[in-house]
Amino acid sequence: MEDRFLKYSKLYILLFLSFLSIPVVIALLMGIFYGFSKIISSSVVDFLFELLIISLPAAVFCTAYFIFIKRTRHHPVAAVRIISMLFFAGALACNILFLFLDIISFFKHRVTDVGDSRCFGIFFLAGNIAGLFLIAIVQAFTTQQEEDWLEKRKEKDISALN
Repeated sequence: MEDRFLKYSKLYILLFLSFLSIPVVIALLMGIFYGFSKIISSSVVDFLFELLIISLPAAVFCTAYFIFIKRTRHHPVAAVRIISMLFFAGALACNILFLFLDIISFFKHRVTDVGDSRCFGIFFLAGNIAGLFLIAIVQAFTTQQEEDWLEKRKEKDISALN
């Protein structure tokens, strides 16, 4: 039998590396897009790159909300399901509105600084993350606890003996 310390150390290292890999992958993708932009060095590619960067936060959060909406449809508690769906609908509408306003300001004023973008604003990003986190916690506390794998195994062994 493997040592528990070694087993959980491997688990912690894998979890840490998986969380660390997310910003690294995003940074690599942005660097690759930036590199392609410099290699090709055309105004069309620069224009598309700027649009991609402006729309990135809204696209990520909209994807997360669509995933949560799929999961929420089958949530066992009706009140939590209704509150979650209302929150997701409002958050999706805000994301689409902010993206639309950022794209309008991009085309009208040629704003290329992400600091001037509404989708990169601290309240927008923090609000989306906090909202997703709170809804996920509420849904986790109102979902029936899964049966432990050891208990399942014991029941399976007992049923096999009978």
